[in-house]
Amino acid sequence: MQKFADYPVIVNYNLHTRLRNERQETALHQAKQYTQERDLIMKVSRTSDASLKEFLWKQELEEFEKGVCALLQKIAGCPVGRKVLDLINKQTTVWIIPKSDDELKVCSCALTSPLNYDIPKDGSYAYGSGYGDTVILYNTRLDDDTLLHELVHAYRYSNKKYKESWLMVDNDGDKYRQNIEEFFAHEIENVYHSQMSEGLTKDYKKEEPADKDKIYDFLALNLPLINAMKTLLQHDTLASTAACCFAADYNPFRDCAEIEARYKQYKAMLGDDL
Repeated sequence: MQKFADYPVIVNYNLHTRLRNERQETALHQAKQYTQERDLIMKVSRTSDASLKEFLWKQELEEFEKGVCALLQKIAGCPVGRKVLDLINKQTTVWIIPKSDDELKVCSCALTSPLNYDIPKDGSYAYGSGYGDTVILYNTRLDDDTLLHELVHAYRYSNKKYKESWLMVDNDGDKYRQNIEEFFAHEIENVYHSQMSEGLTKDYKKEEPADKDKIYDFLALNLPLINAMKTLLQHDTLASTAACCFAADYNPFRDCAEIEARYKQYKAMLGDDL
């Protein structure tokens, strides 16, 4: 278990502790003992495999914790990533725990959830609502930008700002819903890439490579995304900081007025077809 620098972030290898408790968590859920289930998840997330009597995974523990800390160091070395870390509420803790290779085969992604999540009234496994301490399920086969993306979610949870709402997106005629939290984290991720002189991706769902002008056009053709950025600029510290303080070439928060001007230009040309 390693704390990263002076940030409220702890890297904790607990894979075998977590897997050993999965059956009990499922049993508690099926018995509708939801509070006890949540308490167990919280305990497991904060427990290291090093506490197991038959601890056989010293090498795996060291590789995971050193690997994640190295990625965090890279993130902290970029002004964008450093600001995300700086803005995480110091009264909370972000726990980064391992996602197994088998789990990664099912979904090649990371996942951030509040530890003290709101218990769903319908008995589902929806653990995305809540605030405070968070847990990031992460595999070191994933890159630093994925971890940065999840840290944006953790920042939002830690400051009681995470709120799922849905936007309609039109991506060259392909229309779908997108969570505003994923949209925000993806845009911060793109600003991070730009600051690091790395490639950008057009959209969270599609993740197709695109340059700044193409993405700004995409945003300009989606009024709900423009409105989402304007709302974030008014109410979110990270978004407003991005607008004034990040020198990255790609920065839709700084350039929101320019993107909105493009929208008005396209609206005048296309009318109701936009």
